[in-house]
Amino acid sequence: MGNHEAVNIIGAGFAGLSAACALAKEGFSCRLFSVQPSERAQSVLAEGGLNAALDTMGEGDRPEEHYSDTLKGGVFLADPNAVKRLTDEAPVVAAWLGRLGAPFHMKDGRLVLRNFGGQKKKRTLYARSSTGKIMMTALIDEVRRYEAAGLVERFPHHECVRVLISGGCCEGVRIRDLYTDEVRDYSGRTILCCGGLTGIFPGM
Repeated sequence: MGNHEAVNIIGAGFAGLSAACALAKEGFSCRLFSVQPSERAQSVLAEGGLNAALDTMGEGDRPEEHYSDTLKGGVFLADPNAVKRLTDEAPVVAAWLGRLGAPFHMKDGRLVLRNFGGQKKKRTLYARSSTGKIMMTALIDEVRRYEAAGLVERFPHHECVRVLISGGCCEGVRIRDLYTDEVRDYSGRTILCCGGLTGIFPGM
């Protein structure tokens, strides 16, 4: 488990599983808490695809154009720095998922990309209408590998009751077991991967 205190990850969808993989790869142990098992996360239901400027369709696509299209598609409300990082790293993420075994649509040995979501060029990887399911299956298998190595501990059917704040800093989380109703505090750094605001900020 290493010399580091385990990191708490709230949510076991695409973001949570990715965080667990990134931490475990660097030798950090982590706890993965979720109301539902990963197999029933909302990420499984994603159908459209994953955008990345891979230019496998010969359109001269570049991450800079992906960045521009994404900002325009969000009517410039998105944080430009976040969008820049997302579009620059998208090809890296796509390649990583491919190495994990995600079977994106291929033809003659190359990835087939399609138009989707306000993108001007073909840059969406997909697997028919089951893109979310195939990506999640690949991630679940990878997390299980780290789980077997003792670096990831999964807690399905566990709800985050509150984030524990002291002196303006997060020191852990309060978790409720949905089967036994037992409530327990887990100290350590915490990553929220639970999608949207999800009631974290009262009054919003």
